[in-house]
Amino acid sequence: MRIAHIGPPLARRGGPAGYLWQLQAAAESFGQGARHLLTFPPPAPPVRQQRRPLMNRIQSRLGRAKRAVLGPPTFYRPDEASVRRERGLVDDMLTAATQEVCIESSASLNAALSSDADVLFAHEPAAAERLLAERGASRQVWLMMHAPMPMSLFLAWNWGVPESRWEDVAALPDVRRWTDWEIDICRRVDRLVTPCREAVEELARVDAAFGRLRVDFVLTGAAAAPAMFPGSRRDLRERWRLPRDLPIGLFIGSPQPYRGLDALLAALGELPADTPGMLAIAGPSADAIPRRPRVRALGPVHEVADLMNAVDFVINVNRFSLFDLSTIEAAQARRPLLMHRIGGNRRFAELGAGCVLIDDLAPATIAAGLAEMFTMTPDRLAALGEASGSCYERHLRPADMWARHAALYDEAAVERRVSTT
Repeated sequence: MRIAHIGPPLARRGGPAGYLWQLQAAAESFGQGARHLLTFPPPAPPVRQQRRPLMNRIQSRLGRAKRAVLGPPTFYRPDEASVRRERGLVDDMLTAATQEVCIESSASLNAALSSDADVLFAHEPAAAERLLAERGASRQVWLMMHAPMPMSLFLAWNWGVPESRWEDVAALPDVRRWTDWEIDICRRVDRLVTPCREAVEELARVDAAFGRLRVDFVLTGAAAAPAMFPGSRRDLRERWRLPRDLPIGLFIGSPQPYRGLDALLAALGELPADTPGMLAIAGPSADAIPRRPRVRALGPVHEVADLMNAVDFVINVNRFSLFDLSTIEAAQARRPLLMHRIGGNRRFAELGAGCVLIDDLAPATIAAGLAEMFTMTPDRLAALGEASGSCYERHLRPADMWARHAALYDEAAVERRVSTT
């Protein structure tokens, strides 16, 4: 069977681009002699890392000083009437976003439509919509869901009105209408795929219709980029200017509200003063993180494996959770985990990852989890880390990811032969 994966240019990051990067690498390593022919989007051009100009660095430092004196900046937000108006600003944003998806994926979209592929495997709803319209009579369209919430909620909440409650954003007329659009696409594709049952439950929190869809589960696997800086943990901590002797928990991700960074920072005020420990925060701009004694803001970090090896445990306080790449990488690094008991995090726990689970994101609850991790004995931390590593080796390697994809393709090929006889 010929399967064309459609998505943005491949790159080692989150989302469809990173997933397809991992899958292509797994197929090349473990798919020799496979019964199916796969094609993938082209790779993204390499990005050259450059040191910021001196003036930018000076402005950044001045910005931090200004924040310390005046507080965080106030950003423009559209007025409530514009947001609530049907076919208003939210609709404009979502329309532009779907157009951008198709533009970004145009190389693989056009190649797939002009190919003889039996299956057109989309990784974003907007691409699936176009494929459904242009596929022809005999080809199937599949869709993999990569977000733990409907696209409309993800964009409107995280990029539009992040200060709002997600429930209020989900109820906006245009968000509601675009959620219905996404559900309709999910119903019309020939096969809908997510990593696990818990991922579907996250979508169903927003709209119960997602929970009534027929879904195939293909658990994600991944391999982090190899460590770049050999040396001891002490050496790695010096690299990121982390304290040598304090227990350190790592938050790695974006400042988007679904990631829960605001809740994590709020919890620090609930920690007893005599509890040792510090948070390292990687991903958001260091300038955007409030300066606090217990916080070390690292900014974007590319050497993820090295950073994982420098800390004691990794934190996931998502408000919605699919099956996070960063958590797979933490398991590969044999790190203990502090996680919100939600969505894909629950599946990590069921698979045996070494974790402490918290039931909600109230400051006191997160603080209790942090205190438990910060004061945990070295032997207990080591045992949790070994459990995470064992979980990775049993379930989450690229070879496991490829085997699960191959099994799905085999099943579909059998169904296809039966339907044509």
